[in-house]
Amino acid sequence: MKYYARYLIFSLTVVTAQNYRGSELRSLEPVLYGKFETRIKPAQGDGLVSSFFTYNDSCCGTSPWNEIDIEILGRYDRVIDMNTITWGQSSHVRQHYVPFNPHEDFHIYGFEWTPEYVAWFIDGVEVYRQTESHIEELSYPQKIMMNIWNPVYDDWVGVWDERILPRFSYYDYVSYSSYTPGEGNMGTDQNFTFQWQDDFDFFDSTRWEKSHNHGWGGNQSLLIEDNIVYENGYMILCLTSIIETGYQDATIPSALYARQHGSTLNVRFSEELNPASAEDISNYSLAETTFNNATLMPDNRTVLLTMDNEVINALNMGVFNIEDDNDPPNILPWEVVWLDFPQPLGDTIKINAGGAGFSEYLNDQVWGHDKEYGHEGGNYQLIDNSIDIGLTDNDEIYRSSLNRLASYKVRLRPAIYNLKMMFSDNHYDHPEDRTFDVVIEDSLWVDNLDVVALVGSKNAYDIFLDDVEVVDGTLDIYFSSEIYGEGYSSAGPFLNGIEIIVQQELSIVDLPPGTFKLSKPYPNPFNHSLTIPINVTDEAIMKLDVIDLQGRQVDVIFNGLLTRGLHNITWDSKTHASGHYIIRLTTEKKVYHEKTTLLK
Repeated sequence: MKYYARYLIFSLTVVTAQNYRGSELRSLEPVLYGKFETRIKPAQGDGLVSSFFTYNDSCCGTSPWNEIDIEILGRYDRVIDMNTITWGQSSHVRQHYVPFNPHEDFHIYGFEWTPEYVAWFIDGVEVYRQTESHIEELSYPQKIMMNIWNPVYDDWVGVWDERILPRFSYYDYVSYSSYTPGEGNMGTDQNFTFQWQDDFDFFDSTRWEKSHNHGWGGNQSLLIEDNIVYENGYMILCLTSIIETGYQDATIPSALYARQHGSTLNVRFSEELNPASAEDISNYSLAETTFNNATLMPDNRTVLLTMDNEVINALNMGVFNIEDDNDPPNILPWEVVWLDFPQPLGDTIKINAGGAGFSEYLNDQVWGHDKEYGHEGGNYQLIDNSIDIGLTDNDEIYRSSLNRLASYKVRLRPAIYNLKMMFSDNHYDHPEDRTFDVVIEDSLWVDNLDVVALVGSKNAYDIFLDDVEVVDGTLDIYFSSEIYGEGYSSAGPFLNGIEIIVQQELSIVDLPPGTFKLSKPYPNPFNHSLTIPINVTDEAIMKLDVIDLQGRQVDVIFNGLLTRGLHNITWDSKTHASGHYIIRLTTEKKVYHEKTTLLK
């Protein structure tokens, strides 16, 4: 997007140093309504945004703000921003959960814009729709635009680290179909007519223009035309330093951090790596420790090291001769990396998600590689202590809230947990002012939560969720707006507190990945057919089966040899009842699990 409207009020007073160079492509001609689509592999890394959007660039002298966004933040591996911005720079954001890492591969993103609705699509499937009254305000022609930039707003995009430069987003094509209700040949209800598709084999100056020396408040980068490159059938948007612009990489990789998890270490690097050097165990050194295996994970930036034991006496480790994926490669000769060690929270965990510690409740914090728990995205709202919160004696927790929340994460040992999620809407007074979904461990647990409709304003509302299974070491909770609300400080999904109690140790063991990588099955929830992605780094015998929450086998999906590469295996569940299931991948030495929900 051209501007981040939630922060526009600050851009009038904040002067941002433009110490980096971004890029932006925009169409010459605006269009009114239509179906817009692109295929993109966006850049990964905290602190940056890759986008596909439409915008009324005649705003705001003779016409009001009109904008429709798809924004893929480099910080998230399961979230995509979808937004409309209307008169008065009012945002209507949904931070949408997706069951895949958008930075690992190309996916098709698009939206339909009509006078009655805006609907967003991922890989051809509609995932979200807005029909509220603000859609009528999207009535001005808009240009088709794409950009990459690094905002100053840490609570939105994460903390910027220039060691990740350069970053590249790859666009395979863009297509446009006009809105022709009752006369079309594609899209929802065949209401759209195909007009054109640009496959980006070359720069078409009759359709596009490159933004040059363009910027705005809150943007750390100046957009320049040299950072738009056409190569191998892609339009590549570059985010670079001032000196090394364009589609080139002359920067050696850096090791950003290393964190222990049992008998493994996750080492995170600044950029994508050459697998040969990343998976050479002689390139890693830790005192009094032997590494048995090194696996480059699917993001191509994280290396999983397996050790001969779980006891580490050193505070740091060394990495050597690590090559990036550039041709020719840039080589990190050596670097010392400080280690992050787990600090288990216990069997009962209580967190004040809205702020400071209180009584037995831990204070909230921002999630990170060195944290045991915390939030991603959001800001705090605290109401006066004189205001009474109804339906509770624990007013202190319910007076403070975390708003605009994208996700909450807690590191936990593999087990089955009961959760208590605590809410009090202290800003809105009417039903359908603010509603949102809650996805936990890749399953939709709470649909279209409207706290005001349930208990009214400034009243406590608790949701108790039983038998939440955590098998990978982290409880992942995602929040996605259905109705965003208004403004900045008190909009979007919110959370006041959370309590987590262990109920049952898992009788099955979840070991870290090695030869295989079992990714998140999709769609989740599903009602018939489930796709299970498995990435095989070394050919091996494996068994893929399904178990229930008690560990009982209910189906065998595959049992045999899998060759190196990515395999999408399908589970046909038509003979099974609705419920929670665990997809289990078993190899000679390791067992992996992913949870899924069958709905019929």
